[in-house]
Amino acid sequence: MNYTNLVDIVINENKTVLDQIDISEINTLIDEINKANTIQLYAMGRMALSMRGFAMRLKHMGFDVYVVYDTTTPCIGEGDLLLDLCGVTNVEMNIIKCAKEANARIGIVGPHPENEQGQMADFSVTIPGQIFGYGTEVKSIQPMATLLEQAMFLFTDIIVQMIIKQNNIDIEAMHKRHTNLEGISRSFAKN
Repeated sequence: MNYTNLVDIVINENKTVLDQIDISEINTLIDEINKANTIQLYAMGRMALSMRGFAMRLKHMGFDVYVVYDTTTPCIGEGDLLLDLCGVTNVEMNIIKCAKEANARIGIVGPHPENEQGQMADFSVTIPGQIFGYGTEVKSIQPMATLLEQAMFLFTDIIVQMIIKQNNIDIEAMHKRHTNLEGISRSFAKN
């Protein structure tokens, strides 16, 4: 296979995953985000890359967002939301149990909400990308959980767009919440 063939396959795999996500589950996710006092996100490995990107955009939109285990993350409790992106490991189970004991709402965004982690959650969004290669997962030519990781990044960016539109969020206000410590020249950005 050449580059062009692989581009087509990878894009089609991601479209297949994204097209299978239940709109009512998406609406529940957005409602839960909008009503949460604070939002804490957790994911592991490469999945954590999409999770951190999602946390950043939620923060840019003005939500009170934290990443589990970061040093500035506050305690979680009633009125707060834990979002677990994937929800298949024992580590995640421990975090879910702790959040449950603290009376936080729990959402699982991943391929197997039927598992024990998903059963403990208050709601879930099924992202059927390949992680283990069985069940309702969309099969991939890509290794391991690559398709799920890619689809998760695209999914969370699409959710950001939906929240921006639904909440009439000003993009310029988002820019003002972005860090200014990166050293990006504002004069250059205006040209």
